[in-house]
Amino acid sequence: MANQTNPFALVRASDYTDVQINSLWVELGTKVISALIEPKSGMSKYILGGKGSGKTHILRHNSYPVARLRTPLATGVKVVEQLQFLAVFLRATALDAARFEVSSDSASKWQQLFGVYLELRLAEGVLEALCDIKSTSPNEQFDDEALIRRVAESVLDINFSTCKCIEEARLWLTAERRRIDDAINNAAFTGTLTVRVPFSIGALCFPMKTAIMDWHPTLANIPLIYLLDEIENFSRSQQEVVNSLVRYGEGRATFRITGRLYARKTRATIGDGEENREGSEFKTVILDDILKAYPKYTDFAKKFVLKRLGYETSARTVNQADPRSYFVEVKSDVFYEAAFAQLGIDPTDTGFIKSFSDALKAYNFSGANPNWVSDVVGELTDNLPIILKKLNLLKFCKTLKKRSNPSSLAESIRKDCDRYLHGQAPKGSYANSYGHYKGDLFAQLCRESKKVGNVPYAGFETFVSMSSGNPRNLLIILGRAYEIAAFRELDFIDGNPLSIDLQTQAAIEAARFMFERDTNYGSPSDVARVAAERLAIILRTARYSLNIPEVSPLAVSFSDTDLTNESRSALANALNYSFFFEINEGRPDRNSDRLMRKVQLNPLLSPRWGLPIGRRGDLSLNEVVVNAILSPSAKSEFEAVLTSLYQRWNSPFGNQDVSQVQNQLF
Repeated sequence: MANQTNPFALVRASDYTDVQINSLWVELGTKVISALIEPKSGMSKYILGGKGSGKTHILRHNSYPVARLRTPLATGVKVVEQLQFLAVFLRATALDAARFEVSSDSASKWQQLFGVYLELRLAEGVLEALCDIKSTSPNEQFDDEALIRRVAESVLDINFSTCKCIEEARLWLTAERRRIDDAINNAAFTGTLTVRVPFSIGALCFPMKTAIMDWHPTLANIPLIYLLDEIENFSRSQQEVVNSLVRYGEGRATFRITGRLYARKTRATIGDGEENREGSEFKTVILDDILKAYPKYTDFAKKFVLKRLGYETSARTVNQADPRSYFVEVKSDVFYEAAFAQLGIDPTDTGFIKSFSDALKAYNFSGANPNWVSDVVGELTDNLPIILKKLNLLKFCKTLKKRSNPSSLAESIRKDCDRYLHGQAPKGSYANSYGHYKGDLFAQLCRESKKVGNVPYAGFETFVSMSSGNPRNLLIILGRAYEIAAFRELDFIDGNPLSIDLQTQAAIEAARFMFERDTNYGSPSDVARVAAERLAIILRTARYSLNIPEVSPLAVSFSDTDLTNESRSALANALNYSFFFEINEGRPDRNSDRLMRKVQLNPLLSPRWGLPIGRRGDLSLNEVVVNAILSPSAKSEFEAVLTSLYQRWNSPFGNQDVSQVQNQLF
């Protein structure tokens, strides 16, 4: 294994060959992909998603050249008949769009030239497909002259109308594109752009559809789709060109446009700048949301991993292999006792009890027994599994009120605990509390252990959850696991499963890569990184406090109206670079009719701060706290908020120096 290539190494789908696009394709579900592409829809669509969500792979898989390879013995006509659409693919970066951007009075001329160049590339893709269809369908009759006549109606260059066949038309397109390339190259030295434009924007890629109908009757009712990838690489003025094509396709051809979450810079069109409208000229889907909500994503992830390992072509079949067997899992049953043994945690190491006792001494209780603190602690912890000791202390923190009798409360909690421990408790608060807090309490015990020190992140399904529906995120984790194992000459694929410790190292390395290296895009990503780190520190403080908040510390909610402009911009950046995920359902505020926005930290980052990977509820943040987290200039305000929250969560029994506004945190 040490000498083998890492099968989980990151490779961009744009770098795959057409053969690899097919060989590495894993069906997410015919209905899911069909709903994404919607080939029969006459409306164009934006498919937006985070880095590595599979946008490029989906587009290329549906393009004619790649689909052609899936049935190599079929005729081209038969391939299109089976697909029920003809789609051609173009990456935005293939146009070297920066060449068309100039800061001068001639900007509109360069915008027009970009539009012409874009259409030439799209039309080249169509004619390449048609040439293949023609050459692989020897028994079919194709009317090349009819196609050329139809397109020539809107092409100004007389040389195009003299073409005798589509092969010559394809050569004309290539020659025109190269002529524009030469003109742009010369303009870089002369400062003057001298070029003749052979058609106006929209006069080539749209007539191509009606021309295809004249070319062969079988293709008359076949939709023509232009697949345009990585739209974020186009400038605002260049996106205006695309928007104009989307607007005036008029059912002759449609676009499926992919890009990052922040890809769309404008909805305006060329000329008067009239904006395209969602639901009228185009639709938008967020691929991340679809993948996260897909109920069979774990099954997809298994097949995805096995494809990477090449098991479909080996003696072992997909059904005989299970990625879950590659990783040791944390055993959470029987109060984590087996897990403590796995990790080497001493169940008698109860240093947390002293912290609780010290905090409890601040409670003003004039009991007759001077040893009431030790009595209360003994009642809550004696002869219990270590995680139930922690749970009892937490329940005590949450239920002790002013002027309450702590001894009576401790006795009540202990009775509930004993009934639950012996299976005599009816469904109720204690069982719910254990289910509610066990993950956080286990994390605290791991972190407090001198031997462990880290929260374990282990098991294939844990990694799938951390990936949040993003295949690339799963590759990042598994790639790090493979590198760590290979360095130690361990083969966890065909040998013993990878240990919890090494898996945790891999998860931490994956989080570091995503946070520090994989999202380095200058100032906007730096702002997003500050916001993510501050939120994570708040969540970490909550999770490892004496009085853990009621919810799992991964998600927060707040009112959008509370955000400053600086905070709103930082939040947008954090969402765009996938440090945060927006939870779309939001929730109403308890004290008003305002709808609260809800966001969570990307679980792939959780190991960096020892946070959970699943959410349960959310922390509600007020105006002061949310702006201290998000605003990059609010460093001192954040430090003050953090200090107050630490005191609040770790001093549940005494007077706390917490500002009035922060009293409304929850």
